[in-house]
Amino acid sequence: MGSHALVDQFLRYPRLARTLAAVRSYQRRPGMPGFTQGQAQYNMRSAMDLHPKAGKWISQRAIRTTDPMAWQIADVRGSRFIPAEEIEQAVYGIKQNGFYVFGRTVDPSITDAIRSFAEQAPSTGRGLDATASPYPRQDPQAGRYDISETTALACPEVQEFATDPAMAMIAQRYLGQPVLMDEVAFWWTTTRRAEDANLNAQLFHQDRDRLSFLKFFIYLTDVTPDSGPHVYLRGSHADVPGSLRGDGRKADEDVRAAGLWDGVIELTGPAGTIMGVDTIGLHKGKTPEVADRLALENEFSTSLFGADYERPQFEPTDLVRDRFAQMPWVLQRYGHAL
Repeated sequence: MGSHALVDQFLRYPRLARTLAAVRSYQRRPGMPGFTQGQAQYNMRSAMDLHPKAGKWISQRAIRTTDPMAWQIADVRGSRFIPAEEIEQAVYGIKQNGFYVFGRTVDPSITDAIRSFAEQAPSTGRGLDATASPYPRQDPQAGRYDISETTALACPEVQEFATDPAMAMIAQRYLGQPVLMDEVAFWWTTTRRAEDANLNAQLFHQDRDRLSFLKFFIYLTDVTPDSGPHVYLRGSHADVPGSLRGDGRKADEDVRAAGLWDGVIELTGPAGTIMGVDTIGLHKGKTPEVADRLALENEFSTSLFGADYERPQFEPTDLVRDRFAQMPWVLQRYGHAL
């Protein structure tokens, strides 16, 4: 290890301490917290180099709430995405492996509605200097096309997915703290521009936008090994060798050199497949070879400390209004729209 790397490794510990203090200060702000200062974001990401569980460690020590609604979750039996009887199994599976694929796929009427919406919705090709426009499915020019959260929430079924109480319950039990829904991501992955693997998150990496979080993904197209599966290094949410702990992208060769390739799994499934994933573990998207892929993701975290977040404007459905009334803490980021 070079002298620069040794110094940087040493500095991660004071960054850990500064992050702990910054999170405590952030959590004391009244009302909806503002955005995190850039240096604090950097300190957090650097401190998380120390161990995959460093963010959770900070969260558990710095984030406290006495709000009586913080643990309140709407009736999980109202979920059309997650079977209530599978919640405990999902929590156990994520703790063991870092991910869990649910046994039941979502009703095709739901996936068809979301996919039809995505085919017409404005999207932005990564790396392209162009305004948002409907996804050019027959002739894409980029490897990934993103649909903004504000646009996505015009779809009632996306609203339903984003505010799902069973997912919130799983995140709460897995993380051991009250959670709030802090992100919706919605994107097409194409067979083009394989050379843009870094830009399109198709190299191994950890998500570090938040300290402690859990994501849920739904495939809206059939996903085979040749059409862009989510790829995960089993168990890397709990521990990885020092060579793989640094922030940034890692090549397949780095995982092989660490002797961990046997733990790499490709998560495939038909349209409607849902998975819960702790993406502090090493993961990537695989570049599709034969067909494009549409995925929808939401994230529950213990705090909005970290990356800047959206405050999307949208017209909530009656279902979302009802869920907000039952779990305002979880859905506080949507409070201005409700």
